[in-house]
Amino acid sequence: MSYEYFPTGAHTALKMAMKFKRPLGHICDPSAGKGHLLRHLDNGFEDISDDEFEPYIGQIMGERDDDRRFRHHARNKWWLRSVEKSAVEIDVSHHADLRALGCKIVGFNFMDVESLATVSHVIMNPPFSKGAEHVLHAWDCLYDAELVAIVNAQTIKNPFSVERRRLVDLIAKHGNVEFYQDEFVDHVERKTTVEIALIYLEKKPTGLDKLLDFMDGLKQGDNEHDIEKISPEICQAVAIPENFIQNTIHNFKDAVHAARIASEAIAIASRKSNGLGISLQEMQAKGVGNDFRNVSSESVLEEARKDFEKRYRELKNKAWAQIIRSSLLTDKLSNQARRKVEAQAEQIYQLEFTLSNVYGFLKGVVMNMGDIYNDMICGLFDNIMNRSNDNVVFYKSWKSNAKHKKLGMRVKRTRFILPRFTCSYLSGLSYEGEQFLSDVDKVFGYLDGVTDRYDGLVSAFKTQKVENGKRYSTRYFDFRFYFAAGTIHFYPKNMEVIERLNRFVGKIRNWIPSDWEEANQDFKKQYDEGEKLQDSYQKEFRKSSFSRYSNVAYAMLSDQASDRSMELEAFSGAVEAAQEAAGIFPGPALGYEKQTQLMLEAA
Repeated sequence: MSYEYFPTGAHTALKMAMKFKRPLGHICDPSAGKGHLLRHLDNGFEDISDDEFEPYIGQIMGERDDDRRFRHHARNKWWLRSVEKSAVEIDVSHHADLRALGCKIVGFNFMDVESLATVSHVIMNPPFSKGAEHVLHAWDCLYDAELVAIVNAQTIKNPFSVERRRLVDLIAKHGNVEFYQDEFVDHVERKTTVEIALIYLEKKPTGLDKLLDFMDGLKQGDNEHDIEKISPEICQAVAIPENFIQNTIHNFKDAVHAARIASEAIAIASRKSNGLGISLQEMQAKGVGNDFRNVSSESVLEEARKDFEKRYRELKNKAWAQIIRSSLLTDKLSNQARRKVEAQAEQIYQLEFTLSNVYGFLKGVVMNMGDIYNDMICGLFDNIMNRSNDNVVFYKSWKSNAKHKKLGMRVKRTRFILPRFTCSYLSGLSYEGEQFLSDVDKVFGYLDGVTDRYDGLVSAFKTQKVENGKRYSTRYFDFRFYFAAGTIHFYPKNMEVIERLNRFVGKIRNWIPSDWEEANQDFKKQYDEGEKLQDSYQKEFRKSSFSRYSNVAYAMLSDQASDRSMELEAFSGAVEAAQEAAGIFPGPALGYEKQTQLMLEAA
């Protein structure tokens, strides 16, 4: 789908940029595509040569004296690296290009965006079939800003619809329009001969001299009409009540409205206060008379806008934080997965806080829940494996790869030990220790299909006075906690769930076949009876120079596995030698049968 994708050329972008009168602050392209408009500005219109640039500027600006400095520095005037840039783009395949430009993605479908309150400049090339609707929507979303857009010339010349007539009226009252031919013929990615209208609009807030009562107009409860409903299935999947989302959005809108009024009032109050001069103490300290005034170079509008922008960002961050730290992350995700999502918080904060964006965020989490749980399961598995070789059963891998060599691993079914837990009789288990056990509970509950809270490890520590070395029972484990050593000994009770963990990770990493029947009996034997074989592996490994202090499991899972390839090769060889000595030859079922037949025939 092209989404009427016709990127803007550098010559047209220059004409558009020349329309702006104010210094650039926060510029937004709400129909961004790959970001051609912002890229032309950012690069100083790189497609226009120096020879043609000067006369082109002269043609646009004329020969007025006050334009000479601009013409001299034209390529630097629109240098945007220090200017905040944001974008809206419905085609997610373009988002990587936009982020490479330093753009914040504030939405997907521009018609779902509800506010551009902090934007000072809009530059846009919307879909020509809906040009009027997009420009009007941008106007309605802005607070105090300039807007430049290109639309099909017929949008202005043939105002047959309500939207087109309203746009023509806005241009008459707040801006101007120019018409151009052949702007999409030369030096563009996609060509068209359509005539365009270049629109300029300037929006200024009104009513600063008539401050409203603080609570006037604030919407309470569920007054909003035509509000889109969050899917109950999505809410259920992420464990967030629907009314919690809607109440958060209502509170955000109320707070934004109040913040706007406050910013305007503070700007006016500050200007009036400065008109009175300064206090006697300040006069004495500065050595000035009563005619001294603190003169601001900014207008009241600019002071109000800057104050409101700061308040608005803070409110938006708080609103998104309510969603990010909801039960979605505290009850559903592991500590590691939660941190991974929260690490993207700054990117999430850039989105406008609207119902459609909240819904899109939650829907994205649900759609990726499988991958998130995959990471959770593999993360817990690796945490158990990394701690000690004593937790691991090694076996010969189904497939070899550069990182894991010829080895596979599974969790011991009899017992595994995890260190570095701290606990006191007064405060119980430490926060980090409790979070780790919570991850164990979540992963094992997920593997067993349990969605509600159950009698897990965290519950045992909270509801019982855990004594040193005493054995306690939970749904999936018995455990003993040794205070002095800071270790917990886990005794799995449900072999089926432990095996789901082992086989889940084994299949992802190609340690075992996706179909268990593809393996011969020796492969299954070395896997199932691995606990009995570990001593023979270690005995063979001790013949090498790598055996002392070696943590093979950690070496396999470490990012530096390639640096320890000789150590892993030595252990892999030890496993193979021990298995051969025991008459075990793991491999595919058919391959092993053929090998056996050949051996019998040779005998």
